[in-house]
Amino acid sequence: RSPQTSPSFLRQPTRPPAFSKGRMSSRKKNKRAAPKSTLSDELQTCMEIVRSLSARQDAEPFRVPVDWKTLQIPDYPNIIKNPMDLGTITSKLERNQYMSADDFAEDVRLVWDNAKTYNMQGSPIYKTAVKLGNAFEKKFGKLRKKPAKRKKTEVREAQRSDRVKFSNQVNKLSSEELGHIVDIIESRCPNALNEDQSEIEIEINNIDSKVLLELNQYAEQCINKSKAK
Repeated sequence: RSPQTSPSFLRQPTRPPAFSKGRMSSRKKNKRAAPKSTLSDELQTCMEIVRSLSARQDAEPFRVPVDWKTLQIPDYPNIIKNPMDLGTITSKLERNQYMSADDFAEDVRLVWDNAKTYNMQGSPIYKTAVKLGNAFEKKFGKLRKKPAKRKKTEVREAQRSDRVKFSNQVNKLSSEELGHIVDIIESRCPNALNEDQSEIEIEINNIDSKVLLELNQYAEQCINKSKAK
């Protein structure tokens, strides 16, 4: 489980984004909350799943980030490198920061895995994590209409042409669509963002392959949708 991510905001450039040496810069006037994009039917079902899990009485320890300082467990951040909790997952869904239901499921499974990694097998929190994990797989399996299988799919390595394609495509996006892309990068590849009071720079070369390919797909869909109007 992890600390809440910082609030996202819409970046509205006053001029078209400029690219140079793998960077994208966009001017912004001020920080404000990004408008909520409509979730796909699949992700809307994911929202229902995480809310039903959070509503359970035994899910209370998993609703918020682990406060390891208050709990006096200073070794927690050394053992758990990628914290996650149900509240953070809900917030990411509300901001439409998941590209697919599989990305959502990966975060949910991380909640249970972290609990089982840090806590001893047979402890109350370990047993609850197993119980909630089984409940989640049943619900998620219904969404998939088949048993959910946890396996890693090999991701194609992004080529230079993919990064050039990304830099070209974002110039054709609306400010809202560009803001959504920045929010995703902020959530999944924060080291690819450089920000000061006047502009945001995207280090394209620091976006990992999986995220970059998904962003290219999203941008292409937005452009095609705009052409169809």
